[in-house]
Amino acid sequence: MGLENYRRTISETKHAAILNAARENFLKGGYSRAAMAEIARDADVSTATLYKHFASKEALFTAVVEAVYDNMNAPALGNIEGATARDVLTKICNVYAAQQFEGQMNGMLRIVIAEVPSSPELARAVFERGVTTRYKQFQQALDALVQRGDLKPHDTATGVRLLGGMVKEFIVWPALFIKEFQRPNDIDSKIESCIDAYFKMYERIQK
Repeated sequence: MGLENYRRTISETKHAAILNAARENFLKGGYSRAAMAEIARDADVSTATLYKHFASKEALFTAVVEAVYDNMNAPALGNIEGATARDVLTKICNVYAAQQFEGQMNGMLRIVIAEVPSSPELARAVFERGVTTRYKQFQQALDALVQRGDLKPHDTATGVRLLGGMVKEFIVWPALFIKEFQRPNDIDSKIESCIDAYFKMYERIQK
């Protein structure tokens, strides 16, 4: 490994360590209480190194949220070859659920909502670079199903919000108000009922 590649690897390792430490600190004490010096200590880097990677706590928090979405590989949903329409919609809903629980987005959303009055720009950044980006990724899958003829032509930007909204009633709203809320044991059947409702609106019946 050349010197340049070695330095890049070290930098990427430190970057990942900072994101992991930041996520745990934000979830533990909220945005306002999280301290950059403490995050640096938990990531085993200097404060100077932390600021070299992230210019501010706001930039760091936004990066933590973006990492949750990126790690779930939502863009892969656009490839529907060999999958039924139900398979694709099930995968969309399962990615959504995984982001909220395994990705700890429910906890992150509680933090963001609490900061809206004092840090509106932070909330806007999270919404635009996280939530709306996810909608666009999921929308690509719906567009592909429309193009293939599995779904009726419709406004898929609205459609993805309708599908997400139905799932959200079961896995997001309760989690925002009940801290100890866990992934429901019957989430699969709940997702199935949401997809059934979506199909009643938009499924193209093959003749």
